[in-house]
Amino acid sequence: MFGRYIPDPIRGRQCLPQQARRRCGNGESTVRPETRLGETLAEAGNPTMTRIIAFFNQKGGTAKTTSTLNVAAALAERGQRVLVLDLDPQASLTMALGVDVAALGLSVYDLLLDESVGIAEVVTPTSIARVDIAPSHPDLAAAELELLNVLERERQLDNRLRQADLDRWDFVLVDSPPALNIISINILVAIRELIIPIEPHPLSVMVLQRLFDTLRRIRRLNPDLVLLGFLPTKVHHSSRLAVDMIATLETQFPDLSLLPAIPLSVRGAESTAEMTSVLHYMPRSTVAAAYRDVGAWLLGEQPASASSKEAAHHA
Repeated sequence: MFGRYIPDPIRGRQCLPQQARRRCGNGESTVRPETRLGETLAEAGNPTMTRIIAFFNQKGGTAKTTSTLNVAAALAERGQRVLVLDLDPQASLTMALGVDVAALGLSVYDLLLDESVGIAEVVTPTSIARVDIAPSHPDLAAAELELLNVLERERQLDNRLRQADLDRWDFVLVDSPPALNIISINILVAIRELIIPIEPHPLSVMVLQRLFDTLRRIRRLNPDLVLLGFLPTKVHHSSRLAVDMIATLETQFPDLSLLPAIPLSVRGAESTAEMTSVLHYMPRSTVAAAYRDVGAWLLGEQPASASSKEAAHHA
């Protein structure tokens, strides 16, 4: 379909991005999952190029913002330098990271619509060490109409990122709006890797087809897009429905990895109210441990928490 990391042939097994070759059904081995991305980086002449990853799902309520915030914190906790881009007009991520939206001089709205504005002019520090943000603003809601007459309107974000010096960050994480619009298309064209946060609910699975139809169309504009896999969020481990829905994902999308699952918890909302991550607000909670496991997964490390190890074993 399009570039992606391919999981272990044991359906549903959580696989690290750096895992080596897998065996096909005919006994032949395929290239390592990260080879396509690796070739792209090599062609760019920078094997340590900043990774640009979006948390994307057109359905609302899948914890995209919460996941962007807490995965950024988990990576920063491991010494990584992270830039988060808030491309949701609601600016929830911006506010959750302690930025006063009303006092902003520039935001991603200006970045997309003013060619003279670069990433460096928009970025501001956050309440979390080693995490910076390109903040959003409610004005971004107007960008849909204002971009209609802009040449190559779907490449505005891609152009800005290509022009920017991203070497000061190891990761760029993108929070996306709950919609399929021109802002969403800008995100899908500009990123290199994609994570789909998904709540284990029948409606969440039902709307995936529209997302994959969009990704197929995006392939022409971004042929090297790598689909990392699904990030199950709001998972009630004792719920039969959650178990069934995750099994459905494994059955319908056997070639896509399942990242460590994020349990259902009010801690995420509480930490947002405190303008920090759940890793700082409640560092020993199960949800904090789960997001640390996602950070470890992205870095090619084994999950530390017993729950993730057990889930991987049973899968």
